[in-house]
Amino acid sequence: MDAPLCRHHARRRVVAPRRGAAAGRATLRWARAGARRGPRAHPLRGGVCALGVGLRRVDGGRAAGCEVNTVSNRAKPSPVPTRIRQRLIELLRVPSFTGEEGDAVALLAGWLAALPGVSVDHWEQPIAELESHPNYPGREVERTMVPGVAALLRGRRPGPRRVLTGHVDVVPVGAGWTRAPFGAEVEGERIFGRGACDMKGGVISALEAFTVVAEAHRLGVDAAADFAGELLFVGVSGEEDGGCGTLSAIVRGWTGDEVVIAEPTHQRGVPTIVIAHGGALTYTLTVAGRSAHASKRLEGESALDHFWTLCDAMRRGEMELNAAETEPVMRALGLPYPTSIGRVQGGEWSSSVMDKLWAEVRVGVSIHETIGEADARFRQTVLGACQGSPWLMAHSPGIERTGAAFASAHLSPTDPLVHSLAAAAASEWTSSVELAGAPYGCDMALWLRAGGASTVVFGPGDVALAHAPDEWVSLREVEEVARVLVRWVLGES
Repeated sequence: MDAPLCRHHARRRVVAPRRGAAAGRATLRWARAGARRGPRAHPLRGGVCALGVGLRRVDGGRAAGCEVNTVSNRAKPSPVPTRIRQRLIELLRVPSFTGEEGDAVALLAGWLAALPGVSVDHWEQPIAELESHPNYPGREVERTMVPGVAALLRGRRPGPRRVLTGHVDVVPVGAGWTRAPFGAEVEGERIFGRGACDMKGGVISALEAFTVVAEAHRLGVDAAADFAGELLFVGVSGEEDGGCGTLSAIVRGWTGDEVVIAEPTHQRGVPTIVIAHGGALTYTLTVAGRSAHASKRLEGESALDHFWTLCDAMRRGEMELNAAETEPVMRALGLPYPTSIGRVQGGEWSSSVMDKLWAEVRVGVSIHETIGEADARFRQTVLGACQGSPWLMAHSPGIERTGAAFASAHLSPTDPLVHSLAAAAASEWTSSVELAGAPYGCDMALWLRAGGASTVVFGPGDVALAHAPDEWVSLREVEEVARVLVRWVLGES
């Protein structure tokens, strides 16, 4: 647990980020009770804060959060395993289903507000204020407010603004659990709970990296004393149903030059950096038929029979879209842009020919197309299939976009962010970190398109465990990712 702030750290933080421009910077107004603006010397004793900022002495002169190099006698900022474990337990014990994330965001805000030299913005924005934005992704749950939190640490030299971010919302629990979904049980290095992998483990990795740099910066430790640019932590809501939380942060001015989203990217224990991902659109298709007595089936028109015609066309469209992919990290997925029929409902009576059918379909969006282009492509696929059917030509299927829209994303493998993060990761693992693509959508597209920032996905956990019963994440991976993020922020490799 972090120690309470001493009086030397007590301050009020008033944050007024610039609104409007998607890629804008935040303008900060500081209000410090009884103190002049600017950095303030902190009393030290033996290299450790004598008045307490959540650091503790161990190993005869080592402060938690610092590793001592006995040759140069300079401390290196490092994550604190006990703090990681305790904070992840606390965060997992807060149910934060999509649309109900306020308490989890408030928990993050409290931890951030206790850090020295950090500006904190904790907000709730009406969803109605986002609905007219050109990048508004829609939503899949009803909500009136979008909570979020941002914390900014300024370096002492000009440089890029780097962003560490993650979402706190989780999907419903579902069946099949053998452990309490919000019990945060620890077994060995694994910690279990809904959202452990997707992505509260990653949120804690990002938060720990931000905390370590902020504390070391205040204490004047190693490279953190003089790091260039700014470091921004952003905790968001609403990712699971489209990304309204990230859009809210961007609209408030909280974006940067380079963004790392700490979503799970380990694959069977091997760390990867995701540089591209597919998007997704959801539709409800309505197919009309004509009812007749089941004994006179040929006198009716089965909506199900005509739906098969559309299914064949959708499968051909899926094959053509995936066959055209040329990006290596996406081709490696085998089927980067799947079309999936998730739900079908139709008919009123078992002895009647089905006169109406509804189907819910998830359609992949390639990295080479916008949401609008993908929407037009799918509609053409469905309507084109009607051309060979007199019935469907006369009774055109209904095509309704429903739910959220997840745009696709792609960052060049030669982008400086990819190089610098891979270099930082290389010092943590003996094997090289691979670049990868993902077949699912996340907030990367919003940070790239609306935020104007180079963005990758890199975090603890295997996405195969996400949304599953007995979801878990490795505490070791959470710590390792935090350590890599610290090195990346400080420009170390």
